[in-house]
Amino acid sequence: MLGAFWTFANILSISRVLFSAAAAVIILRDGPVNWSLALLTTAVLTDWLDGQVARRTNTVSEWGKILDPAADKISAALVGIALVLNDLIPLWFIGVVLLRDLLIVVGEIALARYSGRIQMSNFPGKLAVTAIAITFFMGLMRADQMVMDICIWVTVGLLGFSLLIYSSRLASMHNNSA
Repeated sequence: MLGAFWTFANILSISRVLFSAAAAVIILRDGPVNWSLALLTTAVLTDWLDGQVARRTNTVSEWGKILDPAADKISAALVGIALVLNDLIPLWFIGVVLLRDLLIVVGEIALARYSGRIQMSNFPGKLAVTAIAITFFMGLMRADQMVMDICIWVTVGLLGFSLLIYSSRLASMHNNSA
């Protein structure tokens, strides 16, 4: 059983997608950067807050383990694509983000089917999501190329590291289940 769906923590996760979608629309329409920044900041805060609320109110659920990373991935895709379409970040970068997310989702689905368990996001994954957000903020603020290059390459490194950690966790759980 996945537990309660309509918890405050899960509503925060879902709201992250709505804030990110609104920011993406503003970015695509070349609207006010301040509005995009405010919406993205709110989305980032919901990412931090949903887990805190779930733990402190003892409402950690299987739904939350699905919704939180799904909201991260959907939000990154929406905002990233908008930034690519406005030439604020390179296409290959969002390709790396989306490929890593796809590999993690496929691995987690396979593990959940095999073991019957849903895993929570891990710390390196949260660091990678934070780095993506910082890179998106810098792109939106049209940071100079050196700053963008540093943000992009640090993020790519964290994405690779988090994928390695997810992969090793999945492999060890598979080996322990066998």
